[in-house]
Amino acid sequence: MKKIFLLTIVVFTGIFISCETMPFRYVRNESWSTHSSKKKKFITVSLLGVDVDRAGSWDSIERETAALAPLYFWNRKCKIVTADEKPVYAAKINLREREFSPGWNTRRSLVVEVRVWSFEDVPREGVPVYNQKLPVAVGRIVVIGDVSFSSSHTTSRLLSKAVNKTARQLSAIERQKNKRQKT
Repeated sequence: MKKIFLLTIVVFTGIFISCETMPFRYVRNESWSTHSSKKKKFITVSLLGVDVDRAGSWDSIERETAALAPLYFWNRKCKIVTADEKPVYAAKINLREREFSPGWNTRRSLVVEVRVWSFEDVPREGVPVYNQKLPVAVGRIVVIGDVSFSSSHTTSRLLSKAVNKTARQLSAIERQKNKRQKT
């Protein structure tokens, strides 16, 4: 009987944790240290901006994303610098939230997209899309469900994943460049 009771508690605890429907408040923490040693080699990136396409107020989401993005890039050995510092790459971040109704339920589609160009190939305002170069790396995360960008937890988690995917591609590009230079 004790084993069945213990198993029941373990199963229900697992369900609560996996669905993020815990009956108690919880706090999620993150921290960064931007103190780097001279030995670390960073890929330099200029952040072109953050665009949020969402119904309702979006300015706080835009500010939060713009503040967190350099830290997530830093975790992946990419340093955000100004255009004056002659970065190698330039990044643009897009967040989109759409609502749709399959049947009686309202669901949301969340997209976080990080696009990176070589700094000299950055898209210019007013130039048609078909006359612009493609990005060298793109990281995109799509989530469909009941979540919203209104939750900082959701926004930071999706941004982190999109930056990780993009930075992984940039690292691969840099490794290939280094191999070519050595031969």
